Amino acid sequence: MKKNIFYVCALFFTLYLSAQRAPDSVLEFDNKVNDLIIVPFNGMVAISDGINLHGYNPNDKKIVWTTPIPKASSLSTVTTLNSTFSNGITPDAILSMSNSGKGSGFDAIPDTPFLIKFFDNRLYIINSFTGEFIFESTEENIFFYQSDYLFDENALLLRGMENDALIIAKYDLKNKKYLWKTSVSEKFGNTLSKISSLVGDDPTVGRDQMQSIADKVFVLAKSKFYALNKQSGKLLWKAEDVNYKNFYANQDASNVLLTESKGLFAGKELLYLKNANDGSSLWKDPVKTKRLVLVEDWQNRMLIAHYKGFNFYDYKTGEKTWKKDPKGKNIKSVIPQDTDFLYVYDDEMMLIDKDGQKKWKKDVKICDDEEDPIFFLEKTKSGKVLYVTATYANLVDYNTGKKLWKGNLKLNEKRPTFAKFDENSGDFVVYNDEKMYRFNENSEAKPKPYAKLKLKNEKSIASMDIFKNNVSISGQSEVVGINDAGEVVFHNKYSQPGELGRKFLKAGLAVGTFASAVAATKIEVYTVHRDTNGNKVYQKIGEIGFDEKTRQIGEAGYFAGSIGKALVKERFNALKQTDKYAIIFAKGENSEKLLVRIDKETGKELDKITVENNKPVYDYDSVSKDLFYSKGKTVKIFKGI
Repeated sequence: MKKNIFYVCALFFTLYLSAQRAPDSVLEFDNKVNDLIIVPFNGMVAISDGINLHGYNPNDKKIVWTTPIPKASSLSTVTTLNSTFSNGITPDAILSMSNSGKGSGFDAIPDTPFLIKFFDNRLYIINSFTGEFIFESTEENIFFYQSDYLFDENALLLRGMENDALIIAKYDLKNKKYLWKTSVSEKFGNTLSKISSLVGDDPTVGRDQMQSIADKVFVLAKSKFYALNKQSGKLLWKAEDVNYKNFYANQDASNVLLTESKGLFAGKELLYLKNANDGSSLWKDPVKTKRLVLVEDWQNRMLIAHYKGFNFYDYKTGEKTWKKDPKGKNIKSVIPQDTDFLYVYDDEMMLIDKDGQKKWKKDVKICDDEEDPIFFLEKTKSGKVLYVTATYANLVDYNTGKKLWKGNLKLNEKRPTFAKFDENSGDFVVYNDEKMYRFNENSEAKPKPYAKLKLKNEKSIASMDIFKNNVSISGQSEVVGINDAGEVVFHNKYSQPGELGRKFLKAGLAVGTFASAVAATKIEVYTVHRDTNGNKVYQKIGEIGFDEKTRQIGEAGYFAGSIGKALVKERFNALKQTDKYAIIFAKGENSEKLLVRIDKETGKELDKITVENNKPVYDYDSVSKDLFYSKGKTVKIFKGI
């Protein structure tokens, strides 16, 4: 079950705190601070003042290391990498097109204490525990711009450019040496140049992804695909003939599904199932469809669900396992339930088993229009399925497919709909057309509205939380609480300070859309791995969980100081919890800009900070609720924002 974490932290432009809230502490530096980041893995704060890098330990409440910023070894080195490549692409453009910004800020490698930062267009990787540069790019002619960490080998996978060639490299961190460097495409610069001429430096055009699975490395770089041997670096095969959108490999890296987007606004997808050892195709022709819905690897076969149908495909022959696809086109969603599949097509829903056989006598109609989005579809612990679409809601018996309410709960499809389920209590809450419905998964009667609620802006709802005594709704400019009797116990309304501020929100802190919809037009596809009997395998071969990652980082000797493995695990667990607080950026009575923290259960305003409109250098720790921001040569720390 997804849990909605609501952070509307509009900390943009340089912040100036008024007397309403003084900082808990202030760090002072010799030079102007130009960058800082809170490392999600360990909570360390890395700070750059243009001359030195500093590490602040929040446990010790002090700077625990300072490292000089490296300088280019020669003027020729700077000139080489600051100039354009032969295709006209600059290092800055490559960084921007690769989701690496302009190379000026810190970037954390997921699930590690490591930070990426560029100096003079050179890639450096820093251990945030100690400030040590564990990798420094010193090659005269190779511009490395992306890196992944291999936990089981204490090594880095690097991607870079040498003239027009795309380079993939593996670097041994213990012995400080390259294990291999492979040129996978001599003319990759031409691909970048064509993309840049069409869309500029937009990082959303042409996906970049690098994965290490079993004995292979798979690389999707701006729609071109490459497969390498992980130990030797040998290029096994490549696919540059079409523009690939994504790939899904099975758990032993023996097969891979490639997807290609075609048509105006990517209105069509072509699916290619290939042998990952040599790139040979398992299908004579690609599957043509409107969209991919679900991919599951079952060791000896792959389940592929898409707009026109779904079936298992044998890895050896490429043939379908079921004699025919399950009934229905316009497949919107396929939800695995143990070894069964609950799927929605057109305006109906059906449950089938792993052999493709129906488990319900007839299909369940769930909406009026086949294009209606699905806002909620979930099986409960008691064997019920709740669906909420743009037009209907109802409970269905999972075993029989029978609707439990005599009639559907009719919803207004022209108004926004939001639904939330508390799996611990079994309670559902649905909001639609200014009405609130609350019922339990065991309810036999169709619910009636228990509250009427007029929101300031229902389209900006970002979270709905079920507490013991009330339900809270939070949006960009309001927080509302409704008790069990349907009474509005608080309704905090705020004026927004303007559109300009919202454009500069940091991605992890900005208000998002309510994350409970499975819309027909946008589906996030991910790979599920199972054994041959359909039992879920939670990790691919070579893939490890967070505990094991932490252990291997510790064995490699990267931990230091007072932040140990236990604290790292506590942070990891805390990041998965629902936040009780809403942080709203608002305009005060005198037009001052306020950062307001509200308790979503009680509506009480716990904190107010006045900010001013200048460009910020800041970060916010969603675990400790601490805010770090800089003005000039200082970093001000506000605890528990």
